[in-house]
Amino acid sequence: MPQLLAMLSDMWIAGQETTSNTLAWGIIYLMQDQEVQAKLHKELDTVIGNDRHITMDDKPNLHYMSAVVNEIQRISNLVPFNVPHTTTKDINIQGYHIPQGTIILPQICTILYNEKIFPNPEKFDPSRFLDNHGKWKRVNELIPFSVGKRVCLGEGLAKMELFLFTANLFNHFRFKMIPNKPPSMVRKLGGTASPEGFVCHVEKRY
Repeated sequence: MPQLLAMLSDMWIAGQETTSNTLAWGIIYLMQDQEVQAKLHKELDTVIGNDRHITMDDKPNLHYMSAVVNEIQRISNLVPFNVPHTTTKDINIQGYHIPQGTIILPQICTILYNEKIFPNPEKFDPSRFLDNHGKWKRVNELIPFSVGKRVCLGEGLAKMELFLFTANLFNHFRFKMIPNKPPSMVRKLGGTASPEGFVCHVEKRY
C-alpha cells in the first residue's frame, strides 16, 4: 500500500505541475499575440458559442484550438531533458560507439527547436500544425512527452486536460498584457521549466 500511495502521489504531482505550467506559458504567449487569440476566439464562437462547456467530443471540430495547444507544448519546452534511458546492448550510431548500460538523456528541445522541422522556432506560430486547408495536422516530431518505452505514462490524460482547460478558459476569457508590465520570458528550471510570476488583464467574453 505505501508504494501504491507513493506512485499515485508522484503521478498526481507530475501531472498537476506540467499541466499548470504549460497553461501558464500558453497565457503568456497568447496575451502577447492578440491576432492568434482573436483567431482562436473566432473559431470558438463559430463552433461552440457561449452556452455550454467544451468537451473532448468537440476536439475534431476545433482545428485551430488543437494547433494552438500543440504550439504551446512545443515552444514552452517544459521538460528539456527527459527521464533517463539505458542502452540494452552495444550500438553504433553515426560512427559513435555507445556501450551497453550507457545512460541516455533524450534532449527533446533539440527536436522542438530544430529549424529544419520548425522554421523560426522562437516564434509562436500555431499554423505549423495546420494543413493547407486549415485543418489540424499531426507532426510526429512534436515529442513533449519524451520518446521510447519510457514515454510519459500520463500522456493521454495530460493531452485531454490541457485541451479542455485551455479551450474552456479561452472560450470564456480574453487575456491582455498590462501596459508597461510585460511578462518575463525567463524560464525557471526545476522539475519543469516554469515561468516567473506575471500579471495580466483578464476580461470576460460573455
